[in-house]
Amino acid sequence: MVKFIENLKDKITAEHVAIFFGLLSTCLIVALVTVVVHSDNLRIELADAREKLDVLEDYIQNKDLSSQRSQFPTHLRSEF
Repeated sequence: MVKFIENLKDKITAEHVAIFFGLLSTCLIVALVTVVVHSDNLRIELADAREKLDVLEDYIQNKDLSSQRSQFPTHLRSEF
């Protein structure tokens, strides 16, 4: 075990530590950018879906109103 620790101390140098932290920070930056871009895409898709739902809701309401108008004669509608 002592020999393993001494061998490990020989391999851990400032250069190896700097390389490790450089690679680690690069990986973290790439992951962060990926998450931010994905989140932005989800927001755009959500806004698009909400817009489509609003259009569909307006269409359904207009269709419902027009079907009610066609069911009742004009003189009955004016009583209200």
